[in-house]
Amino acid sequence: MARMIPTHGPRTVRAADRRHRMVYDRLSSGLSADHVVVHDPRWVASDARSADLAARGQADFLVAHPEQGLLLLYVHGGGLRHEPHGDRWTAMDADGQQRHIADPLTVGDAGLDALLSALRRHIGAEPSLPMVGWAVVMPDVQAPTSGVSSGLPRELIVDRGDLRDPTRRFDALAAWWQRQRPASGNAASRWWWRAFESLFVAPREVRVLLRDRVEDDRERMISLSDQQVAVLDMLARRRRQTIYGPAGTGKTVLAIEKARALAAQGMRVLLTCYNRALGHHLREATRDEPHITALHFHELCFEVGRFEARGLTPPADPAGRDVWFKETLPDEMLAWLAEHPVHYDALVVDEAQDFLPRWWTVLDAFTEEPGEAIRYLFYDDAQRLQENAAPVPGADEAVVLRTNWRNTRAIHEHLGGVEPTVRKTPCAAPAGLPVEHETLAPTPGRALKRVLQRLLERGALRLDDVVLLSGRSAAKSRWAQPMADLAPWRTTTGNEPGCLRIRSIQSYKGLESPVVILSELDAYEPARARRLAYVGASRAMNHLVVLGDAEVEDGPW
Repeated sequence: MARMIPTHGPRTVRAADRRHRMVYDRLSSGLSADHVVVHDPRWVASDARSADLAARGQADFLVAHPEQGLLLLYVHGGGLRHEPHGDRWTAMDADGQQRHIADPLTVGDAGLDALLSALRRHIGAEPSLPMVGWAVVMPDVQAPTSGVSSGLPRELIVDRGDLRDPTRRFDALAAWWQRQRPASGNAASRWWWRAFESLFVAPREVRVLLRDRVEDDRERMISLSDQQVAVLDMLARRRRQTIYGPAGTGKTVLAIEKARALAAQGMRVLLTCYNRALGHHLREATRDEPHITALHFHELCFEVGRFEARGLTPPADPAGRDVWFKETLPDEMLAWLAEHPVHYDALVVDEAQDFLPRWWTVLDAFTEEPGEAIRYLFYDDAQRLQENAAPVPGADEAVVLRTNWRNTRAIHEHLGGVEPTVRKTPCAAPAGLPVEHETLAPTPGRALKRVLQRLLERGALRLDDVVLLSGRSAAKSRWAQPMADLAPWRTTTGNEPGCLRIRSIQSYKGLESPVVILSELDAYEPARARRLAYVGASRAMNHLVVLGDAEVEDGPW
């Protein structure tokens, strides 16, 4: 039996029109389970021809088969008469009544145009088309072998006898239309079947756009919390303080505000961090304040120590570079500062958990009195990604930030499943959208395309609101490679306009984005994967999508 829409029988028709019920029943019992039959389908067309025939975006039945394509059916009781000289069409009811009707050829062709227009507008549309066709159904009569006119041959008529074996008749109809208007392109992709189900089968609802949900939530999360204001007031009375807070508690916001407050008092402030991207964010956020120097640690050393001008560059091999940045760079910096002192009145460090012991010695050298200088350190041990990082100075007397203001409650609950300490942290943000999980089937490119279609086309978000964070470095990520399945979208590891940004989780630490797509966590041992998952997921302010088979099925640990 065919799958019928609606399942309970034809939609409301005229009480006297028993023919729709007859056709409905014959199609239901006579077609295979692979067929889907929609009674009284209606849709909106946008191309010029269909706009002139607005009512043609409808039919009496639409028969769909995943292999054969789509057929529109127009039911006429009694019989049809065509007058070639006047090119007039007349429908004759079983009781002898006659009425003029529109040309079935024009109606059928306009219906096909309208249907193709609706399919092409679907968000999943691809440059291929299924077979589409139309036919006239006359359940009360036997059609003549010559048809009704040259434009309505017997091949386009389903008569009383045909309805006794509709599968055979519809196989013949599909074959006839395949010769007239064959499927084109990669029709085997079945994108049109998903479009058909979306247009005619799937339940309909009016929803708030994801873009609007994100904007509404963002407005409620933008200002400093009362707790953060209280912390700033407390810091105004202390020269040295370490501040601990889980992801989302506003450490970066407080670091920037504290640096600004110190600069407003005429102090020279060094605002720094370990992460390059976060360093650039700090610099942009304080660009208007000349008393603040905002650079990430290595950039600070290169600029102040004039490393490039002195010919000091790291080696090319990864192992050598690692040793150079961890040991050679701080030693060179300390030697330079001993001969060329550069002193700041105050030191503010964000993401302090990733600094190595020797780096703290360098930072102290930027002040005149290392043990007494004004200093504020912000950290979260759960986000420690740098091996051999030193304990954060003053951690045993740290002020604790407890409330998550960055992530929606849905994301906050997800973080609690990754990092248990988060469960003890209250969240004051809006509820937000549920965290989405997406597997990589059938291919990674098509999986990512599904996500982008939901976010950008259905949700009306901007590409700038979305970042894809990978557990791998951006250069080694699978998403950095061109993917035909992802068209028309492309990815970039740089800042190419109109492309989805690919960033490593490590490089995005301390930053945030309205929407984060999190992926490629399965290449690490469980403890490392858990920490990366926590850091990456906590970058999402309003919506989080977890993309990947291992991550979706079992979690990355």
